[in-house]
Amino acid sequence: MKKYLLAVLALGATMMMACNPDDNKGGGDEPEPEVKADYTLSTNVMGGYLDYYGDDYEIGLNDYVLELDAVNLDAEGNPVSMGILFVEYLCALDNTTGLGSFTSAGPDWVTGENLQPNTYFPAVEMEGELYGSAYMEMDIATESLTAAEGIVDGTLTISMSGDNYVVKGTLKTTSNKVMKVDYTGALEFSDYTAESSLATLSTKKVIRIGKSFSSVSKFLKK
Repeated sequence: MKKYLLAVLALGATMMMACNPDDNKGGGDEPEPEVKADYTLSTNVMGGYLDYYGDDYEIGLNDYVLELDAVNLDAEGNPVSMGILFVEYLCALDNTTGLGSFTSAGPDWVTGENLQPNTYFPAVEMEGELYGSAYMEMDIATESLTAAEGIVDGTLTISMSGDNYVVKGTLKTTSNKVMKVDYTGALEFSDYTAESSLATLSTKKVIRIGKSFSSVSKFLKK
């Protein structure tokens, strides 16, 4: 019987998985036009977390979760919305830092079979809910969700520059939108290898995203 992985969070709504974009059909040596970002995580990122779970799924690969927390301002500099990006990804067992370049593991990651290092869990739909890596955005005044996007494709790179983490990437969402990430700064690294388990892994991150939205929005509205 196949062992199914329950990862990151369920967004609670049926969403169509986006198809891969068509290959560039331009001819000659013309440069490809710059891709316009629908979501941007850069100077608006306040910080984030990098959680290390070890070989929590017992598949011979280390499991990590990256979270970036951002606040978007209006023209007068007032906070109007906040966003949270979650990306769960896999590394080789000797990678205890979580650094590297990561691409989609493909939708079959849920079976736990044939998973490779340096891949992340893209969003997949199961029984009307999305599981996997995701981006969520909330209006601060109303505390209502304005975006709930699964991450399905693209490359994300995590490196170090001195004491700072450098997170860069261009990602595609379930609704075929583009997210650009270009963040340099602090991440809180936490080692959960002594306490993680399959039972707690699927609930821990769902709880965190609710707490993050609630606590930050209340602070910003003071």
